[in-house]
Amino acid sequence: MKWFINKENKVPLYLQLKDLVKYHISTGAIAYKQQLPSVHGLAKELGVNFDTVRKAYKELEGEGLISTERGLGTFANGTAASRALPSSSSGSNLAVADAVRRNVSELLQSGRTADDIRRIVDDILQEAVPSPENKLVLFAECNSLQARQISETLEEYLQLKVKPVLLKDLKEEVDEVVASGMKLQAVITTGFHINEVRSAVSDPSVQTDFVIANMSPETRRKLDAYVKNSRFGFVCRDLESKYYKDILQTELDIRSEVPCCTFKDKSRLATLLKSVDVLLATPSIFENLKKMAPKKLRVFNVQDRVDPLSLKMLKDRMAHADERHAM
Repeated sequence: MKWFINKENKVPLYLQLKDLVKYHISTGAIAYKQQLPSVHGLAKELGVNFDTVRKAYKELEGEGLISTERGLGTFANGTAASRALPSSSSGSNLAVADAVRRNVSELLQSGRTADDIRRIVDDILQEAVPSPENKLVLFAECNSLQARQISETLEEYLQLKVKPVLLKDLKEEVDEVVASGMKLQAVITTGFHINEVRSAVSDPSVQTDFVIANMSPETRRKLDAYVKNSRFGFVCRDLESKYYKDILQTELDIRSEVPCCTFKDKSRLATLLKSVDVLLATPSIFENLKKMAPKKLRVFNVQDRVDPLSLKMLKDRMAHADERHAM
């Protein structure tokens, strides 16, 4: 794990560190339940005051992305960012089994047959648990490319209907689904937007969760084929995203300076398109950038896949949420 901050950057150091941790969590570089460096250890490694690290950790913990266990350390806590029903214990399972047993016994004593009881239970379950056709998952993102592509991936993997929606339209979409009587199974996003999604979904029974979008091995192999002093450029949606240029430069071991600009800065963008050999782009502007780039210029989406382990963990969490809801 490479830890670094740019002390010459005008962005406060604790915000740089906070964004770096969020980036590593969102790309899977920091795995679920992986231990983070201690406050004092990371402060020493970065050459900053320990209060800088402590403040970054405190805000990340407030957002549910990490958790501190007394005497053990600080850990990435991906599932804390998801909201589902409380977990059940083995004791509560036994209590439910005893209650069902008593009710079945009473029905048998009243003259009901075993087949009658099975039909009654089947009817109740059919009403309580919607069929897959009546379940809907929303996937929310800030850009249409990821919203569309990741929704298709989720639909195939989860075998559920998944509808893409832009973050700005999420609250209105949730209200429409609820009004239609359809079962909103979950609202999913990528790691950076989990707090926005949680704010838009007011119903605590609706699971809010995330998947990890990162660079595919195929894209990484293509980028590694370029010599490290090639002229790389980076284009992103907003000023905040420009910070990840430093992360990409470190991870890809690019040894030349990487000029960057936002997609809205047309003057600098025009200069960049003429002066680089390889262009790295965030998903939100990738499609538009590729259309306007010269044909010989290679443009790469730096987050072009959903991490397979992230998909598996999401499916497991949704299965557990279904089991708890059925009880």
